[in-house]
Amino acid sequence: MIINWDKPSTDESEDLFKISDELASRANSASKVARDTFDILKPNEEKLSQWDKIMSNAYVVPFTIAFIVICILEYYFSREIYRDILPQAPWVIGVGIIFISIVIAELMVGMLSSHTRNKRFFEEKKVPSNSAKPESDIRKGIVRDVRIQFFVGSTLFSAIGVAIYYFSKERVAREISAGIRESIFGIQDVLPVLFYVLEVLAGLFVFYLFKRSVLAFKNYRSRKKYRKEVNNARSNTSESCKYFDDAEKKGYNTFLDDVSNNIHLGFYRNKHQNTNEQHLKYVNEPEKELQGFKALFKNAEGTPIQVTIDALTEYKFRESKTSNTEGVIDMNFNSYPEDQIKQFRVTYFDVNKEKIVDEISGNYSLNNDIPYEIILK
Repeated sequence: MIINWDKPSTDESEDLFKISDELASRANSASKVARDTFDILKPNEEKLSQWDKIMSNAYVVPFTIAFIVICILEYYFSREIYRDILPQAPWVIGVGIIFISIVIAELMVGMLSSHTRNKRFFEEKKVPSNSAKPESDIRKGIVRDVRIQFFVGSTLFSAIGVAIYYFSKERVAREISAGIRESIFGIQDVLPVLFYVLEVLAGLFVFYLFKRSVLAFKNYRSRKKYRKEVNNARSNTSESCKYFDDAEKKGYNTFLDDVSNNIHLGFYRNKHQNTNEQHLKYVNEPEKELQGFKALFKNAEGTPIQVTIDALTEYKFRESKTSNTEGVIDMNFNSYPEDQIKQFRVTYFDVNKEKIVDEISGNYSLNNDIPYEIILK
């Protein structure tokens, strides 16, 4: 609150104002980061929610667990084949087969799973270039793409399967020639091929689960960053307003000296400091709007009187205006939403033509349809 209206600000109060302005600037920077983070977080959370809804009964987790078990069994039964190919590090071949199986499964899953096609449809609808396309055309395009991918995946699937079968037979032939074994190629020698087939089928949703995990982790980090920046904005805003109040108490003349937009926004946000974090009203930078103030001034006898007022709002906006001869004043403030006049100085002449200056404090909401009736002493 202004202690005086005419004296210049003291040095001490100006120092406090500078601290307040710096803190308000930090708060606004944190709010900007929070808004940018939320702009990334919101669509990703919507995407994740929609993915979960579409894939809810696709048995993604059971398939993936089965994939892990089958990978272990596949390596156990195929390790001799891999050792023949790469004696120094047979596990490298095993890892390569797992990777190839995931790629093949991803190429084939679109044809084998309607859930995956529905997920792709959801994603394709979000593409701006598809906004004017009929849904039937989008679905046809998806079916065309998954057929091509399925053909490529099936070709790779068959080629790898034949290769594993070939190396398995070769290994058996070498063992027989070396006298290591007597039995011919049997069912146990087909197990590497069988587990490879199961590995591909069980891995249909592995790549999806990987993408979902990456997106969920990004959302977690974004949500954490958003909350951190909101809290930074909140703490800096509160501290900024405290320093500004101290500056006014020490003689800072808000009506005569400049007040930065950082301070205006700071007091706006301070008013909404209890707003829920997910409610962007707190961190958003609102648009200024023209807000009116209507009042009728009367003297102690109840007679309308012409006055000049200097008004200061809650967000530290200021305006001056003189009423008409009937004491009616209609003034506007270009301020942020829900502002109100907290303090004003009224200058007028009494019946003896003596100049009177009154200071009035209170809560006078703007955009009032019915003029306030203010009785002067």
